[in-house]
Amino acid sequence: MSYAAPLDDIRFLLNHIAPVARLTALPRYAHVDASDAERVIGEAARIAAEVIAPLNAPGDQDGARLENGVVVTPAGYPAAYRRLAADGWCGLSLPPEHGGQGMPQLVQTVFSEMVSGASLAFGMSLISSVGGAKVIGAHATPAQAAMFLPQLADGSAMATIVMTEPHAGSDIGLARTRAVARGDGTYAVSGTKIFISYGDHDLCDQILHIVLARTPEAPPGVKGLSLFLVPKRLPDANGAPGVMNRVRAARIENKMGLAGSPTCEMLFEEATGWLLGREGEGIRNMFTMVNSMRLDVGAQSVGVAGAALAKALEYVQERRQGGRGPDGGPAPLLAHADVRRQIMQMRAWTEGYRALLYTAALEEDLANAGPEAERGEARDLVEWLLPLVKAGGSDAAFRVANQAIQLHGGHGYVFEHGVEQLARDVRIAAIYEGANAIQAIDLVTRKLAQENGRRARVFTGRIRSSLAAAVGRDGTREIAAALDAALPHFERATDYMLAHAAARDGLAGASSYLELAAVIAVGWMWLDMAAKANPAAPAETAKAALARFFAEDALPACELLARRATGGAGAIDALGDAQLCAS
Repeated sequence: MSYAAPLDDIRFLLNHIAPVARLTALPRYAHVDASDAERVIGEAARIAAEVIAPLNAPGDQDGARLENGVVVTPAGYPAAYRRLAADGWCGLSLPPEHGGQGMPQLVQTVFSEMVSGASLAFGMSLISSVGGAKVIGAHATPAQAAMFLPQLADGSAMATIVMTEPHAGSDIGLARTRAVARGDGTYAVSGTKIFISYGDHDLCDQILHIVLARTPEAPPGVKGLSLFLVPKRLPDANGAPGVMNRVRAARIENKMGLAGSPTCEMLFEEATGWLLGREGEGIRNMFTMVNSMRLDVGAQSVGVAGAALAKALEYVQERRQGGRGPDGGPAPLLAHADVRRQIMQMRAWTEGYRALLYTAALEEDLANAGPEAERGEARDLVEWLLPLVKAGGSDAAFRVANQAIQLHGGHGYVFEHGVEQLARDVRIAAIYEGANAIQAIDLVTRKLAQENGRRARVFTGRIRSSLAAAVGRDGTREIAAALDAALPHFERATDYMLAHAAARDGLAGASSYLELAAVIAVGWMWLDMAAKANPAAPAETAKAALARFFAEDALPACELLARRATGGAGAIDALGDAQLCAS
């Protein structure tokens, strides 16, 4: 089975949970109306199914390769990319004044989900350019923006995020890459960076590397890092790609998954670059891109989870094994109780995280373009939701893909059914753009501790508003009761984390606290979906039953997660290092 976007669920969410019409009514999106967004999403589904999905399995088999210093992507990738670029998809959410379509982030997120569900490896080529455009738009000079943003919008250039170094990993403050001012407005950038997705490729001529580097007199740590734009090809007098810059791919990683996506080690050898923003503000400026990328990791995760769910649904209805069906032969797998349990779990988490993802994207749009009086609360909420969408969503996607393998049995373990590839590909989502444990630490030490828990209060305030609005609504009794019972566990853990955020006890429970917050958040989504679903609409009839299942299967775990979050570091530190690591 090829990829088919879950359009019925997407349309339900965009009408009732994260209403796109709320955005198209804003001045920033006056050139768009809800019907435009509907047409874009329908066409995106077609492109994902017809153009991108056929690349997925062959791309995984062939992989990207480095030949004579040039990265070659799998057959079909360049032609597919050029088609998407020609049709305007590269500039979907980029500003119209620079050649983009100017669509809301919410529409961009839906597109990213579809592309990722069709082929995560190919879809990686489209994602970082959107974040790169945000960095350039926010921190480049007007001349730089006028030169490079139209190239990103029309797809003649792509952008990369270039942070990690071999010795540093997630500890960005240890970066050694240097940028030396030449006195003519340019810098000579030298160093080695690793794990750079699409660091080099043959999809287009220009690649705009957005690089963290340290100037000679900069202080140590993250405060000494600045951000630079280093193009693959130096622009000529008209801004078009000219001669090669001194940047190249040294090798491609041989990875567990995403074989079609070239993950490169990049060498910068006194490459010419331009400062983006001011010296010493690299980390702050980079987070313009990183936050966008974390939302996209959520979209990738939901896309892959949706693809795995669709494969599982098809298989359990067709495969007959055990029991007796109505015709006297073996029963379909779907008839078995444990299979039904797994399918319900897969649907509950996939559809729940899709709703949470779209809610976060909507709040991002409102934080940037909504009424002034609403922007502060929207910003608080999206900053709170991003770690949940990224970390919780990626963990859930891997579980769903793993369940799809299990439901296929031995057939899921072999290549031809395409299920094992989904699990291999999506495993990276829990690691890149900030490993999930780092997301948990960030949630506790920054998102929660800053402003004395204000973001968490916005979050719980929204949930209590939904609980009040759902009173008396059909299909919400079980989910409302379970969510109402779970909230005190979350609030107790929140109080504990506020008191211990900077201490080892708080860090020991951070991952459990994030998981607790994510379960609460998905439960909130199921409450809203159950309250707003129309039981007479075929695409919405399952919402109340799935909400009840989530209430019974997932929300009771909140008490245990709260106990884990507040347990302190005593148990994990009971053994000394030598004892802990003894074989």
